[in-house]
Amino acid sequence: MITISIANQKGGVGKSTTAASVAAEFALRGFETLLVDGDPQANVTAHFLAPDQVGVSIADVLIESEQREKLPLEAAIVTTEMEHLDIVPSKLRFARFEKEPAIAINRLRSKLAPLEESYDFVVVDTPPTLGQILTTPLLASTHMVVPVASSPLAQDGLDDLMGTFEEVRSANPELALLGMVCTMFDGRTAVSAESYRSLKERYGAKVFETIIHRNVKLEESPAFHQPVQLYAPNSRGALLYAELTDEILKRLGFRKSKGKLRLANEETRA
Repeated sequence: MITISIANQKGGVGKSTTAASVAAEFALRGFETLLVDGDPQANVTAHFLAPDQVGVSIADVLIESEQREKLPLEAAIVTTEMEHLDIVPSKLRFARFEKEPAIAINRLRSKLAPLEESYDFVVVDTPPTLGQILTTPLLASTHMVVPVASSPLAQDGLDDLMGTFEEVRSANPELALLGMVCTMFDGRTAVSAESYRSLKERYGAKVFETIIHRNVKLEESPAFHQPVQLYAPNSRGALLYAELTDEILKRLGFRKSKGKLRLANEETRA
């Protein structure tokens, strides 16, 4: 089971859209996929569920001090309308996880362990913060993908994020930086092109070749509680996330058709 955290300490960079879209693409390719919403804002949940469809959430599973008994992650799993894709939804109450004792950062990893044989991929959306609510999914992950908006100051704070990444690797040496993806690109502006150029200069081969352009269908789809692959499957946004997923699978060493899961080589190790 490969677990990918979608992370960036800045908000508004297309993080939840990336998490929802990549998870949906994995499912379309026949991989059993679990999407975990680890952000109290629950934006990735909104891509699949209306608020009244959310019962047990990740808060009920990981905030154990509020539970009479410890719940397994399976208790929060909801089947989506997409074949091969399940979701663990979130609620605003999950913000209280920051007040849990430090040992709580290992809970997600332990809760995911029994699902090792059930899923090929786990994709975790994370909040725009550097606290233990981000450390927790990174400790449970094998890889990290970083969406970076093509806008002024978008790269500010990446050093802090990578610092957290390196700290987590001391406890979870399996964690690798899979890559950075330029998002919210506007081909009409010079600043978008400059932002992408700067990102490539700074991080080189770690930057995915696929660029996610601004697309109205990507922005609309959460309002209809559908990922873009269902809401507008022929839109530019859907096609670009299909290309990004192809790149992700290639970096992981997967064949295009579903086969035995395996990592290709050590190139993905940061």
